Amino acid sequence: MSENIIVSHDELRRFISDVLAAQGASESDAGAVADGLVWANLRGVDGHGVSRLPNYLNILKRGEIDLKARPKLTHDRPASFVLDSFFGFGPVACMQAAALAVERAKNIGVCFGLVRETTHTGAIGRYAQWIAQQHCAALVLGAGPALMAYHGARVRSMATSPVAIAVPTGDGVRLLDMATSTISNGKILQAKQTGTPLPPDTVLTAAGEPTTDPNKAEILLPLGGPKGSGLGFMFEMLTSVLAAAPIQARALGPEQRQRHVANLAVLAIDIENFRPLADFESDAAALGTIVKALPRQAGFDEITLPGERSSRTEVLRKKSGIPIPAKLWEELERIAAANGVTLPASRSG
Repeated sequence: MSENIIVSHDELRRFISDVLAAQGASESDAGAVADGLVWANLRGVDGHGVSRLPNYLNILKRGEIDLKARPKLTHDRPASFVLDSFFGFGPVACMQAAALAVERAKNIGVCFGLVRETTHTGAIGRYAQWIAQQHCAALVLGAGPALMAYHGARVRSMATSPVAIAVPTGDGVRLLDMATSTISNGKILQAKQTGTPLPPDTVLTAAGEPTTDPNKAEILLPLGGPKGSGLGFMFEMLTSVLAAAPIQARALGPEQRQRHVANLAVLAIDIENFRPLADFESDAAALGTIVKALPRQAGFDEITLPGERSSRTEVLRKKSGIPIPAKLWEELERIAAANGVTLPASRSG
């Protein structure tokens, strides 16, 4: 098997949800996780899509996801909150936090919330986009396990610490979703499945040496050297330390904690609190139009705005299907057999 296998997003969602339900997840929790993974696949962020399912199953096997956990507010103020996940599924708590942030921002103008001690959150752009679809501006910060080297270090010492910013415009939601590492960890997973070399100067081996071999890649490098690691350091402060749930100090210090854990910070800003929404959207769309019309450098066919390529990919994949690399498909076949569920209906592509 060498070709990609093409599946519909509906079938892929059904498959992921069925697998997680077979593991003991509730229907609503399984659906929330499946929605997040499929969202990433639809937008071409395949390293955060169904390729994460085997890892989720491994975390479940280790007992590090509590299937019965229900998020609970442990700090509750009109414009701020802390939602404790109790190590439940990340997308469940994060979507709940996004909804809370929007609801309170609509009442008071702005709301800042923290999700503490959850598990893998998925692509955080999903939460920022959803907030923007509710006519708010969004800023989402993530913190998780140490996967990236702090600038100058040759060991894992900081999370890839993603950031997502989204605003509504007259042309739809404009979304920036990026890690503070040179590439995301999901890109490494994707490269392993496709056999594609990694770009130079993006990863290190376990021994701290540069490599382009995804099978030897163990440590990500920070984006922009000290800039990327500095952002990761400060995101840890604004998510983990602020939520009284430090990750890196417990993992790197004397405790040497190995448990999978993540935290999230969510800021929602009600645009109508500052100016009429229609005027904001009009000005935002106008800026995009001006930027896209700027004189281009040699070799550039188009100037693209944040999230533009992903939005086009989503439109295409909703019509033509999501490609699954052959190696990943074989892994999904094993998962289907082990959990007694039906694979997504597919065709070769």
